[in-house]
Amino acid sequence: MKLYAHPFSSYCQKVLIALYENGTPFDYRSLDEAAANEELAALWPLKRFPVLVDGDRTLLEATVILEYLDVAHPAST
Repeated sequence: MKLYAHPFSSYCQKVLIALYENGTPFDYRSLDEAAANEELAALWPLKRFPVLVDGDRTLLEATVILEYLDVAHPAST
């Protein structure tokens, strides 16, 4: 799973909190890096973030990502 996010975006922070809180393993692709920006442009030409890639699924927008994580990768209690 890869998360394309910018460190100063509050929308990205929401997704990061959910991932860390649930202990979900993921690869953080910081949009401060040119290579991550190029990958994001290939996934979504509008280059808005956050974007989560989980296998063959690409999820856009923080709310959609949070809802997906709640169903596909719930917290283990």
